[in-house]
Amino acid sequence: MTEERSFPTPSGLEQCLLADRKAFAKRLRGLKRRSKTGQPFDQGLQRLQQDIDRSKQIVSKRQASLRKISYPAELPVSQRLQEIQELISKHQVIILCGETGSGKSTQLPKICLSLGLGVFGRIGHTQPRRIAARSLMSRI
Repeated sequence: MTEERSFPTPSGLEQCLLADRKAFAKRLRGLKRRSKTGQPFDQGLQRLQQDIDRSKQIVSKRQASLRKISYPAELPVSQRLQEIQELISKHQVIILCGETGSGKSTQLPKICLSLGLGVFGRIGHTQPRRIAARSLMSRI
């Protein structure tokens, strides 16, 4: 009669970077399969926990580096802040149209940061022209 060990689950997967979660879950499934077939899994589990801890440290550093975000009241985007935050929270993709100078390019990344979207992942921002993209990058 063989002694069956319970499989220890690494802690903190939900506190990792979004980009890491899928890969970590896949590695975890592979390790669980190994344990069920009686193959050794301890080293793999130990490496996985180290990688999870590393990812959690990155998230912690990002959370610690967040600053208080302010929005200029004169910008139209700032005046509709609550509505935009709700839309971003509820939907994966939104299309926001506004006049030139309304604050779309500069304020939307800040709104995403205030919702915690830059902590676990990245905030992507596109511009139709390279010069505009570089100018915006330096401002944000």
